[in-house]
Amino acid sequence: MSAGVGILELAAFAAAGAALAVVYLWALAAAARRLVDGGVGAAAALTALRLALLVGALTAASLRGGGPLIATALGLLVARLALVRRIGGAG
Repeated sequence: MSAGVGILELAAFAAAGAALAVVYLWALAAAARRLVDGGVGAAAALTALRLALLVGALTAASLRGGGPLIATALGLLVARLALVRRIGGAG
């Protein structure tokens, strides 16, 4: 067997990226709601949390190699496009 990353592993990274996009966009919407309601501290905490989650996930994928990093990023992008279109935003 080769030492490379298999197609199933890449699909798993893409799925993880899609799940990350859902959590990321949920946290973004929650932070926006908190900010509008005057909860600057909660909005800042949610922003820091979502950025840390994104950086951590992409860093973990990059440690497995370029393929997993690209698969994770593509999963993020595709899920983001689908979610934004579903809620009626531009995309």
